[in-house]
Amino acid sequence: MALIRALNSAISGLQAQQARIDVIGDNIANVDTTGFKESRVDFETILSQTLSFGTAPGGNLGGIDPRQIGLGVQVGKTSMNFSQGAMKTTGRTSDLAIEDTGGQAHTFFVLNDETGTPVYTRDGSFSLNPANLLHNASNGFIVQGHMANFDTFTIVQGGPVTDVMIPVGDLRIAKETNVINMEGNLNGGGPVASSGTEHLSETLYDVSGVPAIATGATLLTNLGTLDGQGNTVDPTLQVGDVIEFTATKGTRQVTATFTIGDPPPTGGSTVTDLVNFLQDAMGVNTGTQRYSTSRGVNANGTLDFSAGDGVVTTATESTFTDLSADFVTSGVQVGDILRVTSGAAAGEIVTVTAVNSATELETTPLTVSAATGDQFQINKPAGLQFVASGANNGSIEVNGNSGLINGLSNIELTENGNRIFQFNKLADAAGESAFTSTRVFDSLGKGHVVDFSFVFQSSSDSGNVFRWFAETDSNFGPDRVVGSGTVSFKPDGSFLSSSPDQVNVNLGSTGANTPFIFNPDFSSLSGFAQVTDADGAILNNSEVDMVQQDGFAEGTLMDYSIAADGIVTGVFSNGLTRSIAQVVVSRFANPSGLIAKGDNLFGIGINSGLPVIGTPGSFGRGVIRSGVLEESNVDLAKQFTELIVGQRAFQANARTIQVADEMLQELVNVI
Repeated sequence: MALIRALNSAISGLQAQQARIDVIGDNIANVDTTGFKESRVDFETILSQTLSFGTAPGGNLGGIDPRQIGLGVQVGKTSMNFSQGAMKTTGRTSDLAIEDTGGQAHTFFVLNDETGTPVYTRDGSFSLNPANLLHNASNGFIVQGHMANFDTFTIVQGGPVTDVMIPVGDLRIAKETNVINMEGNLNGGGPVASSGTEHLSETLYDVSGVPAIATGATLLTNLGTLDGQGNTVDPTLQVGDVIEFTATKGTRQVTATFTIGDPPPTGGSTVTDLVNFLQDAMGVNTGTQRYSTSRGVNANGTLDFSAGDGVVTTATESTFTDLSADFVTSGVQVGDILRVTSGAAAGEIVTVTAVNSATELETTPLTVSAATGDQFQINKPAGLQFVASGANNGSIEVNGNSGLINGLSNIELTENGNRIFQFNKLADAAGESAFTSTRVFDSLGKGHVVDFSFVFQSSSDSGNVFRWFAETDSNFGPDRVVGSGTVSFKPDGSFLSSSPDQVNVNLGSTGANTPFIFNPDFSSLSGFAQVTDADGAILNNSEVDMVQQDGFAEGTLMDYSIAADGIVTGVFSNGLTRSIAQVVVSRFANPSGLIAKGDNLFGIGINSGLPVIGTPGSFGRGVIRSGVLEESNVDLAKQFTELIVGQRAFQANARTIQVADEMLQELVNVI
């Protein structure tokens, strides 16, 4: 029977070594499998037959050890070596690897199988499927993570995981501009912009019957002018003709078209309709305190308001008396702009509401009352008007906004290349000013160019005030004006305040949100005085630029990258980047307790511990490397050595069977 024990032990040894060779063979077969972890076989003894339990020490004896004969070997367990495999660069963004700390791989990608059950893997050879889902192409299982809100592009972490989608070519973004930020300096030492351009058209006639000076109601089809000999000329305008308007405004060109017979504002039938159109097309801002050209020298040549020599004799909150003036003879009218240029009220701008007498004007209330001896100017209000009486009867008068940058010139009105009538410039615009052109975006991502001009409005002991004007061709109809306000500076040139800070663009029926409203931020502007060199040349003219705005044009997701923390950053065709998703990973306390499921996948085992799913790099989880795959950690030299050892052990166990068989044969031969 003893030899039978040897046979059984040898057989168990053969079986154990077979299992060992099987595991080694699997390791060698997967030497190039992505993320593969090599296994080993751990042996343990089978029960031993006890022949004697031995005795304890006693008397003069030192005790006797037990006598036991082992009954063979068995496979105790197979365990995986979860050491970190080497990293191999692939250059594919969707290929991912996990880099754990300490050299031990305890972090896994999380995928959902066909039943929606989570499975885990170290194999990050992923790609995008036709639905733009990040998945394992060999089994179709989808990588799990958190998706961004595509309105705000924020990722809420900690909630339930979901399929990771990277919609390359499908996701499009656009954002309406809400705020633009301006920087620069407005020259507080320059001349105050006290005047704008003044133009006067040639006299217009109604030639429908006996030629007579035109009125605002004259039909454009009956409009005529005088030739060099004083004869009326009929331009023969017809319903449906298109009048083309062009002009130079500061450093930019403005253009528009007017169709005779179409409804206003882009068309009309009368001279008044044309005047209203031209005011919009020129971008002349006619709101409160938009002063323009000074009235100039009065009829008898004794008073020039543009020189600032109107002097207050007495004044109240809303009246001005100048005993040296003759407001009636000077032609001051209701609606004219009165601007105080010295004293405590310097910079105050009010509107004339009544000409009470030759020496007294009534105005809208001042914030600070003028005092005796303060100087003031009278300005024509900005805008276009058809002159219906006086020396300029039958002419169109153009009074542009103040400031050199708002100066109007080269005004042309043509129909089919033929000039209809012409304008003559009477006065140039003057005053410190600046111009900048900005690009903003509506809710559909379409860009719109908005022009900002800044003019030096007033100066006083409390600081300087600049007025800004906003214009754009994108405003519905011919009206270019979309906003105006003031920027105030302290006496030290630093920013004080601005109001109102809003631009309102009517986009009409474009499909975008309308009105399109955005807010210019002028808080970074300064109002320091100009600096001149030794020759008197100005070194720092007023200059303003838009440095930032929060809108952007439509862009399509073209590419993406994946960071160490799993954040998927989308790269859009408009040059912007946004977070669109985050890949999560799971850590296990005992990865050796996971159940291998094939396809490089693992499932939760009884002894693996629960998955701790979350952001890569946090709570002991490894970080992600994009464009990299983890190689198998199989060591071929070690496996070949183990293969030799296993082979020799198998041979030795086979030899044991042979010897035991020969001994049994000898025993049989005794009989």
